[in-house]
Amino acid sequence: MPNGTNIQEDLIVIAALQRDLNLATAALLLTGQITIVGIFVTPGEFSLSLSGPLFGRTRTEGKFGNKVTTALIDVLDVIIAVLLIIDEIRLVSVVVGPSRFSIDVSGSIFGAPNYLPTLPFLKKNYHFFRKIVSRHFEMDPSFFRNF
Repeated sequence: MPNGTNIQEDLIVIAALQRDLNLATAALLLTGQITIVGIFVTPGEFSLSLSGPLFGRTRTEGKFGNKVTTALIDVLDVIIAVLLIIDEIRLVSVVVGPSRFSIDVSGSIFGAPNYLPTLPFLKKNYHFFRKIVSRHFEMDPSFFRNF
């Protein structure tokens, strides 16, 4: 069992990874590779679903080429990117569908609690992810040894 110092170091690495994912998501929003495609509403909170051409979906635009609506969507994307950059919202999930996927962002300003990672849960998910990716995407197992 690792001592408290190692656990703290692992949590710092996890927090840095979360931050990097948030910044990468913001960059994708600002470059138009992804955009808001939906809103998930649950009791007391909501999250925004983001997807686009990079993730196998078409870019969200105004109906019938309406430039005002398209501009409004672009403004929303910029606001979401800023909220990710200032750490008010975070990437909270990945939704996989047929031939496409989306990522969801939420945070305390949307009523969602800010969850802190726990190592046993993350290790379990890591091993599950490694098994699934290796099986279905024919990844070289040595790829995971570097992580």
